Amino acid sequence: MKQPLIANFSQKDQSLVYELLTAWADGRSALWSIDGPLAHYWSAQAWPFYPIAQKASPHPWWIGLTLPWRKLNRRRRLAKLVSHHLLDGLICLSWLDKLLLTGPARRLGLPVVWLELPEDAQLSLPNWLLPYYHRQAAKVKIITFGRHLVDHLHLQGQALNNCHLLLPALDPERHLGQTNLFSNLALNKQEQSDKPYFVIGAVVDLTITRPTEILLRSLKIVLSVIPSVQLVIIGDGPKRKELQGLARELDLANLAWFVGRQEPLDKWLYSLDGIIELETGESSAWQRLLQAMLVGLPIIVPKSPLTADFLLPGETALVVERPEPEMLAQAVIQLQQDKLLAGRLAWRSKEWINEFGLTSRQLNDFVHYIS
Repeated sequence: MKQPLIANFSQKDQSLVYELLTAWADGRSALWSIDGPLAHYWSAQAWPFYPIAQKASPHPWWIGLTLPWRKLNRRRRLAKLVSHHLLDGLICLSWLDKLLLTGPARRLGLPVVWLELPEDAQLSLPNWLLPYYHRQAAKVKIITFGRHLVDHLHLQGQALNNCHLLLPALDPERHLGQTNLFSNLALNKQEQSDKPYFVIGAVVDLTITRPTEILLRSLKIVLSVIPSVQLVIIGDGPKRKELQGLARELDLANLAWFVGRQEPLDKWLYSLDGIIELETGESSAWQRLLQAMLVGLPIIVPKSPLTADFLLPGETALVVERPEPEMLAQAVIQLQQDKLLAGRLAWRSKEWINEFGLTSRQLNDFVHYIS
């Protein structure tokens, strides 16, 4: 596939595939759909599609009811686009583009590739629409970013001989801004060895209260054992003031720091002694975890099939049974008191990234599979 159309590239979960697709498209005349599923933007009648406000995807029930008309409409417009730009393939990320564009693209003779991301395991399609989804899945090449996605609801019962696994990966030079993967790490750790505080970080969506409340209550428990503990909460949202109020109620106002949304995140990782990730069902969370592993930052994460491919219990992460304050607190205390464990997590994480988690390796597998 030399000159593809990449549909729904700019979406919430783009971080997991951004480096892969941009590296692969370098030197190719790739066309990109931006800011949502390509199916939203046929009315533009021109390329490129300029960024506009994100439109909510229609409900799967409505898509199913109007599917025949939508397929015919998309086929005419896709044919015009393919002819004008000499496209020779289609890569789909969103469920909407997979449903609406796969059939028309195949009738036009285009090879089609589906990328199955962590978010796809949470998608719920109506039962009567699943057979059509299954039929389309059997006719395309599928690339998944986790073994669990092979068995998720939409692909159950499929032999999936057309399915290929890619482990999540990143480009170390992009994230560390240096040629050597870990040249500054040893010096950095030495400078932090005499820090008066044990600092745990977490990236949290402050549009909801539950995750941050769990973190604050776990901090309260840890404080009784580690008086020097501090919590850095990275993120923003309308619930921020309410959660800051909860921190004051728990007498944690001087120990829980709400630092807002931070980009790039990399600069914060070196100042932490560990990171807690409560949300493992989105590609953006996977990307954060890979960044933490790259710099050897110990990770605490709840047990989940979504992370089984690269967060190995006791090896590259401390895995707790459930995201509850008591369990998270116990893991933080263990991390602070067991220096050998913290060192092993850091070493094995860097080792895993170096062996399996580099974009260059992922890119070679990707090219081999779609060619």
